[in-house]
Amino acid sequence: MGVDCFKTDFGERIPTDVVYANGANPEQMHNLYTLLYNQTVWEVLQEFKGEDAIVFARSATTGSQSMPVHWGGDNTSTFESMAESLRGGLSLSLSGFGYWSHDIGGFEGTPNPDVFKRWVAFGLLSSHSRLHGNESVRVPWSVDEEAVDVTRHFATMKKELMPYIMRVANDVHSSGTPMMRAMLVEFPEDPTCWFLDRQYMFGPDILVAPVFDPNGDVNFYLPHGEWKNYFTGEVVSGGTWRSESHDYFSLPLYVRSDAHYLI
Repeated sequence: MGVDCFKTDFGERIPTDVVYANGANPEQMHNLYTLLYNQTVWEVLQEFKGEDAIVFARSATTGSQSMPVHWGGDNTSTFESMAESLRGGLSLSLSGFGYWSHDIGGFEGTPNPDVFKRWVAFGLLSSHSRLHGNESVRVPWSVDEEAVDVTRHFATMKKELMPYIMRVANDVHSSGTPMMRAMLVEFPEDPTCWFLDRQYMFGPDILVAPVFDPNGDVNFYLPHGEWKNYFTGEVVSGGTWRSESHDYFSLPLYVRSDAHYLI
């Protein structure tokens, strides 16, 4: 039929107060089921697509990282949930999952324009991106005209970054190092990076600090070294916290001077 990928929703709502026909322990099956659930689809796609097979999965357990890609499930349309989504994604990436993203704007409820526009920037600086909601649509023109411009701006930026993203994706495939990386992955010698959960490295070279504030204020940490502001070209020294204020068309986005790849 020409289908390239299946989104396998659910897979986790498996009861533990049952008896399985094969005698399996129901508590162990609660986790194992999601692997078998996605593996069933994965094997069919591999049969037809070979190396190009992709399952877009919600549920996961140990081993599911071999069947990319994943997203964070049913978040809500608030800044708090946006931050929680990032925190969950960092946890998943530290567990060995290479490709993770989230529903831009939140799934439940309706995002106000502030939340939507800030989330667009975060969502388009992810390995894969989608606008998705439950009770209301997430198309930017349903928010306001500026949301259309913001979405276009960051979609264009992601297109410009695609050569870098593809190089990082090859690294994910060959080494298992995730595309979204907790700061401690790239800077394990810096103890400040051990606890950062509101920013991340997008591949080895780009630092992203999403904006979770309606006024555009954001505090973030730059590890030691020289960093270049992606938007302005300004070079600043790291090893310090920074406070910045951003409109909807920017966010803290810094490239390390010792970048592994040309950006």
